[in-house]
Amino acid sequence: MHVEKDRRPVTTQLVQQIRRLMTETGLKPGDRVPSQRELAQRLGASRPTVREAVLQLEGMGLIRIEPARGAFVAEGFDRPEADLTGWTFEQRFSEVEVYQLRFALEGFTVQLAARHASQDDIARLSDLNEAMRTAIEQTRFRDAMEADFALHMAIAEIAGNRAIRDIIGLYRPIITRSQRPPVQEPARLQEAFVEHGAILRALSRRDGETAAVAMRYHIVQSSDRMKVPFIAS
Repeated sequence: MHVEKDRRPVTTQLVQQIRRLMTETGLKPGDRVPSQRELAQRLGASRPTVREAVLQLEGMGLIRIEPARGAFVAEGFDRPEADLTGWTFEQRFSEVEVYQLRFALEGFTVQLAARHASQDDIARLSDLNEAMRTAIEQTRFRDAMEADFALHMAIAEIAGNRAIRDIIGLYRPIITRSQRPPVQEPARLQEAFVEHGAILRALSRRDGETAAVAMRYHIVQSSDRMKVPFIAS
C-alpha cells in the first residue's frame, strides 16, 4: 500500500479543518495557534497527521512556527489565497539547509533502495518520471513538482527504512516549497528528468554506489536550478 497516497487526502482535509477552526475562533495575525496536541484532540486526528498539516500551513504562509514558543497566526492568514512564491520557513532553517539535508539523507536512502528494488518498482518510478516530464512539457509546474516528490518518496518506501520514509513524508511541504513555482529557468527542468533516469538505471542494476552518486548530483543540480547555493557562504 502506498502510504503517502493514502495519507495525503487526510492531511489536506485536516489543513482545511485547522484553517476553519482558526477563523471560527477569531484568531488574528500574531495570535497563538492551539498546540499540536490540542489540535489532535479537538479534531480527532493523529499527532503525525497534525504535524504534517501544521507544516503545510506554514509552507502556505498562514502560520509561523517559532522554536520553543509554538505556532502563531501569520500576516498571510488574512489573504484569500496562499502565496506560493516565497520561502516561509526562514524562522527555522534556510533553503540551503533543506538541500543539504536531502543530499545526506537521500544519497543513503537510494543505496538502501538498490538492495530491494524490483522490476515493478522500477516501472513505477519510471511512470512517475514520465508524468513529471509530461507536466513540464505542458507547463504544469506544480504537477511536475508533485510528481518529482512522489518519485523521491517512492524511493524512500522501496528502501524499507520506515524512519527515513516518515521523515521525508513529514518534510513534504518543506521539500516541495524549496522547488516552488514560479520556476526561474523552466527550460532546465528537463534536466531533472534526465537525472532521474540515471538514478533509475543504477537502481535497475542494483548498483547502490552509482545510484547514490547520481542522487547527490541530482540534489545539487536541483538547488542550482532554484538559484540556491548548495554550500552556504
